[in-house]
Amino acid sequence: MVPLRILGAVTALLFVAMVFHAARLEPSIPKIQLTFSEAAFRSILAQWQPSEVARFKSHFAIDFPFLVSYGLFGYFLCEHTALTRGLPALARSLLSWALPAAAVMDAGENLFHLYFVFAVSAMPVVLYFVSGVVATFKWLLIAAFVVSVGYARIRKAG
Repeated sequence: MVPLRILGAVTALLFVAMVFHAARLEPSIPKIQLTFSEAAFRSILAQWQPSEVARFKSHFAIDFPFLVSYGLFGYFLCEHTALTRGLPALARSLLSWALPAAAVMDAGENLFHLYFVFAVSAMPVVLYFVSGVVATFKWLLIAAFVVSVGYARIRKAG
């Protein structure tokens, strides 16, 4: 399917662009995503130079299109290819919606992080915890999708 290939290529290009854009950030962006307190979040920001904090802020210009593309790619891969054919309806539906759900969580996490770095007033501490939980579930959904698609692919080959 040509549109799926184009969507896959766009997703891959956005991922590579984001990796290169954020490559110099240490600690890395996934590390700040998995913080659950203001102290942990601010500790990572404090380790970055002002130019690196600016780089973190600007990475969202790539991350938002990326999350839309990977959400759509995951859905269309499951719904419009033979990959999930033969799976029970519930399993197929769960797999089809895993990356779109992860993308929604990614967008929420991004909004929290933008709020944390641009807001001028103090945040309720619970928001940092919620952000960490949302990011954790996002990563778990992505991992579950990758493992499930890998299993489905092996099952199809066998």
